[in-house]
Amino acid sequence: MRSHTMKLPDGRILGYAEAGDLKGRPLFLFHGLNSSRLEVNIVHEQMLKSGIRVIGVDRAGMGLSTFQEDRRIVDFVDDITYLADRLQVDHFSVMGVSAGTPYALACAYKIPHRILSCGIISGIAPVFEFGTEHMLKENRIFIFLAQKLPWFVRPLFWLLEGRFSQDDAKADQFLESIFNTLDDVDKKLIKNTKARKMLLNTFRESYKQGSKGVACDGILAFGKPWGFSLEEINLSPIFFWHGEKDLAIPVSMAKTMAKKISGATFKVYPNKGHLSIIFDRIDDIIDDLLRGYEQK
Repeated sequence: MRSHTMKLPDGRILGYAEAGDLKGRPLFLFHGLNSSRLEVNIVHEQMLKSGIRVIGVDRAGMGLSTFQEDRRIVDFVDDITYLADRLQVDHFSVMGVSAGTPYALACAYKIPHRILSCGIISGIAPVFEFGTEHMLKENRIFIFLAQKLPWFVRPLFWLLEGRFSQDDAKADQFLESIFNTLDDVDKKLIKNTKARKMLLNTFRESYKQGSKGVACDGILAFGKPWGFSLEEINLSPIFFWHGEKDLAIPVSMAKTMAKKISGATFKVYPNKGHLSIIFDRIDDIIDDLLRGYEQK
């Protein structure tokens, strides 16, 4: 994995990392909440084997990327376009993980002529449209705060995770807080030495600049409209992969979201959760993406 930075036209710094086959077919990976560009480490070996060059990008205020006031989800597409041009990548696939979903779908909506395929893992839905009826109480409370009391989200993230994130002695407490609302099948990941190390490094990186960027990311994903409707997306193929035991985002919500996008494919994996699906079924996910490449 190689980390880089690039200066954007407005002077901001964009942080990104490359892994997999650096000469392979390009795929931009958009990380989840409390996460960072370092998610590419989790899928590096499988992407290398499959000939895919995976590029993870830090969103504003996380990892190596400069915070951006008043940013919108659709604005991030311009950053990705600029990065792709600098990397001399004309066409590419995109993948969103959890809270990375709106950013991948924004690319499918705004620049479909450059997108080969789009994949969504454990995808969140636009809750302004879908509501929160089937979500856990803890997640419903967070979404209420993001929508009604956004000023409270930043101190909340600092209290729950940010203050522990850079302290080696508090690593267990930091991870336990992030995994608190996930199924046991996900919690098992932090008992695996290799998986725990990758997840800890990835999550810590998101708080490298403090809690402001993470809080903004949560507010945008869950507290505001995304800036486009799912029905406006005109791209094929689009894949949705979801774990049946995902407690963070109900399967029913993800399935309904996929139905609103013409031609999207939805797959559910029994006995997999919000994060375990990435570790356990990434080969299946890559196979679908490769078929997407072949269709173009």
